[in-house]
Amino acid sequence: MIGLRDVGRLRGDAKAVRSSLGRALRRPKTYSGAVKELVWTGVNVAMYPAGLLGEALEQDTSGAFRGRFARELPLCYLEPEAAATPIILLHGYFHNRSGFLVMRRALRRNGFRNVHTMNYNVIGHEVEELASQLSGYVENILNRTGATRVHLVGHSLGGLVARTYIQEYGGDKRVHTCITLGTPHSGTYAAWAGRGRAARQLRPSSDLLRRLETNAVESDVRFISYYSNLDPLVVPATSAKLTTKALRATNVLVKDHGHMSLLLSGELIRSVLVSLSNLDPAKPIAPVTAIRSRRNGRSSTTSATGA
Repeated sequence: MIGLRDVGRLRGDAKAVRSSLGRALRRPKTYSGAVKELVWTGVNVAMYPAGLLGEALEQDTSGAFRGRFARELPLCYLEPEAAATPIILLHGYFHNRSGFLVMRRALRRNGFRNVHTMNYNVIGHEVEELASQLSGYVENILNRTGATRVHLVGHSLGGLVARTYIQEYGGDKRVHTCITLGTPHSGTYAAWAGRGRAARQLRPSSDLLRRLETNAVESDVRFISYYSNLDPLVVPATSAKLTTKALRATNVLVKDHGHMSLLLSGELIRSVLVSLSNLDPAKPIAPVTAIRSRRNGRSSTTSATGA
């Protein structure tokens, strides 16, 4: 049954979507961003079969300091603890670990020795079940590496799985930094087109989203949420901002990127590299106010704002 508060929210969201759509249609970069999203979606589809293969939990230091990100960042001088802290990458709805092929390679080439991806089956499972699977995976990684904490990077649904693990499955004692990419923290109306219990939990005002908002408590986990103004699968786009006060998240706007192209954005990957290279709690992502990438002698910029 829909309550008055839900009706009010629905009207407010509809107004926000109409307003943002109107502004977007007047911007030339909207159309180039849409083309880029189509291209990157095709790339992700082509890479999908590679994600069906298993992944060995091994340390990989080969080619650690090569690649264009290494030329831009002094990450070859990573502190030993930062380099050794395991990073777990969590894919989104109807995807697999192949979505992180580019980011995983960049992380490893910049000195992060333990970068892992976890596959899971969304259909037939609730987010809580996936969070429980993640709990076991994290313990396995910690036992194998001897580390005490991990970083989590989740795209779309993967970010919600990471958040649920932290808030409800003891992950607050195991996670240093949780990064979400295009995760509908406040739900998305696009989820009405999805199948399965997890898709229903992505709808605005679902029981899971209400519970995560209501029961959130402060912890030592650093939350960073990347969101885009042109994400067609997070409706409205601002739902990808993590605004729960107790979590003290930093929200980073990545302009003119779609849902899938977030995974292949050089600017976003560069920001993730910088964030994870710094474990000092006194220096969180908040001071990073711009993400710049040199291309053909020019710089492209996205902006960051605190929650």
